[in-house]
Amino acid sequence: MPYHQKDSLSQNFIKFPELAAELVASSDITHNDLVLEIGPGFGVITKQLVKVCRSVIAIEKDPTLAQKLIDSTKDISNLEIHLDDFLKFKLPTSPYKVFANIPFSLTAEIISRFLKSTPLPESMYFLMQYETAQKFVGEPESQSSLLCKPWYEVKIIGDVDRSNFTKKPQIIVVFTEFKKRPQPFIKDEYKKEYRDFIIYGFNQWQPTFLDSYQKIFTYPQLKTFERTFKLTNLRPTQVSFDIWLQIFKTYLKIANKTQKEEIDTFRPKK
Repeated sequence: MPYHQKDSLSQNFIKFPELAAELVASSDITHNDLVLEIGPGFGVITKQLVKVCRSVIAIEKDPTLAQKLIDSTKDISNLEIHLDDFLKFKLPTSPYKVFANIPFSLTAEIISRFLKSTPLPESMYFLMQYETAQKFVGEPESQSSLLCKPWYEVKIIGDVDRSNFTKKPQIIVVFTEFKKRPQPFIKDEYKKEYRDFIIYGFNQWQPTFLDSYQKIFTYPQLKTFERTFKLTNLRPTQVSFDIWLQIFKTYLKIANKTQKEEIDTFRPKK
C-alpha cells in the first residue's frame, strides 16, 4: 500500500468513543495505573483512559488542542494535561504505562526515547503503521526489534479500520502492545553497550553479519561464531535475536579496550 509523507506529518485522531473504549479494554491498564498519553488531541481516548486507571498524564503539543481539552475535562480529577513536546517532557520516575495515538512519522523516535529511559514503562500501547509494527515485532529481525526485545515482548493486537480516524490515513494502522518482560535479558548497566553494539552492526554497510563485525572480533573469533551459530553468508536481519544476544554477551566477556572504543565512538551516517 502506498505511503504518503503528508499523512505521516499530521495526526490522525480516533473519532469514536466506542472504539477508544475497546482499545483501552484490550490493554493491561487497570485502576491502579498511572498512564502517560501522548498526543491526546480531542480527548476521545483520554476520556476512556480516565475511567479505568488511577491517573492520566496527557501531553499535547498543539496549544489550541490542549486548551480545548483542558476546557472539556475540567471536572475530571485524575487527569493532568501538559502543553509540551513529548520529546522534551520529563518522564515519570514512578511505575507507569503508555497509551499513544501519535503522528506515524514520530513512532520510532518516541519509542526510542522510552527504551533509553529509566524506569522503563511497564507496558506501552501504540497505534502505528503496520510496516513499522512489523519491524518492532521482528518479522524479520530488524534494528528496531533487536533494540526492544531484551526488555519487551511485542505483538500486534489487531488492525484499526481507517474510517475510524478524523482524517483517513493512507496506510494500514495497527494497535500494538509492548509488554515488559518480568526479567530482562540485558542488565541495566549494559543497556547502552547493547544498544551501541546493535546499531553498529546494522550500519556498517557490509553484506553479512560477520563482515559487519570484522573490526570488532578477531578472525578466529569470527570463525568460531560462524561454526557455532551457522552464520555463513547471513545478513544481520537473518540472525535470530537469541544468537545476537549470545554474541553480545560473548563480546562483553572478551572485547578489549580497542574493540570497545570502536563500538563506542561509532556514529551512523545520517
